[in-house]
Amino acid sequence: MDASEFKRVLTAFADVPSDVDVRLGKVVAQIRDEVLDVDIAYSKTPDQQLLVIENEQQYPARVWLLNRVARLPQLADRLIASTALTAEVAARSPFVTPSGSISQNLSETSDSFADVQVSNAVEALLERANSPFPGATSVLYVTSDAGEGKTTVIGHAARLQAQRFKEKKVGSLVVPIPLSGRAFLNFDDAVIAALVNKLRFNYLYFDAFIELVRMGAVVPAFDGYEEMLVEGSKGEAISALGNLVQALNSSGTIFIAARRAFFDYLSFKTQARLLDAIGDRSASFSRLEISRWNKEQFCEYGKLRKVEQPEDIYQTVSARLGTDHPLLTRAVLVRRLYDVAGGCKAQSELAAMLGSNAHDYFYTFVDAIVKREASEKWLANVTGEVMEPLLSIDEHHELLAQIAQEMWQSSVNSLRYDVLDVIVDIFTDGRGKSATINRQIKERIKQHSLLASETTKGLAVSFDHEDFQNFYLGEALGRLLAKMVRSDLQTFISANLLATATIEQSVQYLKRCHADMSAVATALMTINSSETGFSFCKENCSALAIRVAECTPNFGEPLLLQAMFFPVDVLAGRHLRKMVFERCHFQPTSTSKSTLAELEFNYCEFERIEIDNAERVFEGCMFSNCTIDSLVLNNEDDYSFNPVQIAEWLEGAGASFGGSAAMAASGATQKDERLKVLERFLRVFLRSTQVDEEIIRLRLGNAATPRFFDEVLPVLLDNGVLEEVPWKGRGIQRRYKLMRQMSDISDALEVAHGSFDNFLSGLRR
Repeated sequence: MDASEFKRVLTAFADVPSDVDVRLGKVVAQIRDEVLDVDIAYSKTPDQQLLVIENEQQYPARVWLLNRVARLPQLADRLIASTALTAEVAARSPFVTPSGSISQNLSETSDSFADVQVSNAVEALLERANSPFPGATSVLYVTSDAGEGKTTVIGHAARLQAQRFKEKKVGSLVVPIPLSGRAFLNFDDAVIAALVNKLRFNYLYFDAFIELVRMGAVVPAFDGYEEMLVEGSKGEAISALGNLVQALNSSGTIFIAARRAFFDYLSFKTQARLLDAIGDRSASFSRLEISRWNKEQFCEYGKLRKVEQPEDIYQTVSARLGTDHPLLTRAVLVRRLYDVAGGCKAQSELAAMLGSNAHDYFYTFVDAIVKREASEKWLANVTGEVMEPLLSIDEHHELLAQIAQEMWQSSVNSLRYDVLDVIVDIFTDGRGKSATINRQIKERIKQHSLLASETTKGLAVSFDHEDFQNFYLGEALGRLLAKMVRSDLQTFISANLLATATIEQSVQYLKRCHADMSAVATALMTINSSETGFSFCKENCSALAIRVAECTPNFGEPLLLQAMFFPVDVLAGRHLRKMVFERCHFQPTSTSKSTLAELEFNYCEFERIEIDNAERVFEGCMFSNCTIDSLVLNNEDDYSFNPVQIAEWLEGAGASFGGSAAMAASGATQKDERLKVLERFLRVFLRSTQVDEEIIRLRLGNAATPRFFDEVLPVLLDNGVLEEVPWKGRGIQRRYKLMRQMSDISDALEVAHGSFDNFLSGLRR
């Protein structure tokens, strides 16, 4: 660290730049109402290290900044305190280290692009935190499905790293930054909120925090990024990440906890805003995927909870629901399963409690928890020692559903005690409960096993996990759908985008109460037709309608869905028959594990369809006057924007075409191999902003590499798409950097229609 870098970093901690004066070997700075008056000098060793002299003691400049100014030892204490678990909580929810797989970083020399299996995901995470890449910002995505441990792994890693920092074994801290799915939230607001409100550490401005990240002293772990993408604008959240990477100026490490890494998306448009926001900065992207639990981890968790014979519980549940069932593989549900199993006297009782309906397993599971709560805790004295439940099981579910509905319509994840009391008052008044019961419900609801205290917002409660919140939100939505009161239903589904789990649970509620599915579908289509443009209400109506239609038996005429705006992957895993889609818009959707038969698509728009080349998933389906922007063959990793090529592939999947704008292929088409090689090459830049010649050869393989270097690369260099940058490593190697914005390249690919020459023409426009 030289004197100019020292002054820049120190200035980031001051209220105003003029509060820092560095000259003639003296430093005078006012930091947080404290005046620092120290000397600086270079050491007499050959490396001439910059030293800070305070109270006649010499400190390396970096050490002095981190300990004296940034107060990282105190931040480490706050991290340990905030992530520490009480003995009771640790006994009830012990931590089991998950395994995972980590992708190779393109800055490393490797003979393969395959992910590396790791037995300890926490240590793999900390290894990346302690091994920054010089000259590039390293972005590591921590991915898994909901409830599979992302937040827990990050919290455990942060505590372990802070303890090692205090023991002087490492020189950096991992700081969890919860985003909580808050839309339109800037990263600077999230960082300061986490430091001040959660960690009670108020010594850093955002600029100072960025400097610590650039120095490698702090590794921020942003948790809930996927929810931020869903609830806010996708482009907004992605460009915010790009701006953060640009501010780090090709240095530092950041972690992003999300359901999937951005480079897993197929469309270049999804990544374009991020890559364009990064600009000329160097960044490298990789992924740590947390694996689901297996039998070994399930039983280890049971032993840590002092449960006898956890293998028997595993065998009972797997025999009823299968070894891949979420109750056995998702950590948050495993904890609740052991809670339920602890109250069962025999394994047969547990098996009966789980039920046999695989689709509605979550209801039977939660119902078992609520039954224990109602029969063992929510009891009122009648006379003497006679006790009776305060609420019936159905009333219990309804009260929790109303709490979830209030959170949803208020756009919050927790409710203050006073708001909770009002909900209880409304609930008890509507059912004629006495004042005594009302008072007891208010006391018991705050200690409900499915709810948790929200300490960051004072006296408030939230659901113990988002799975339970989504479940009861689905129950609330199901009740509204069954009643079919249009005003209430439209208000509910206009609040925000519904999670897939919420939609599924609402349909399961309708099936349990034997609702008229046809009438529900008609009500949803009526609400949809009243909406103009694109809205949360329209997209939610579409997602609900197609799921309800899937459960509606077809009698006579095919079911007609008109002018709907369907969400992502709406056709994935569907079993649809005899339906007509007219003037509908489909966001990118896969058809994996779907059965689609006798469907008609008239004047519909598809952003992207993903199919498996070997499956005839559209057998008997008709496309008339439809616009299909792109199509992907998953097992061949082939991508096309060419209408003729798209029609040929869909015909291979069993579809037929009609109408005046029929897309039927007149014959086999031959795609320009240069464009196919180009698309494979461009995907390398989704993992790194600069790429070496060796990595290109590995990515393209022996067959495509000669064509790329002989026919494609010279043209890209001549047209300013790529630029060769100086190679600074060992040996002889070439390194390339993308010079055109990815959004421009994406637009050119869309108009190329399978031709490399058309792609170049599109770039020149």
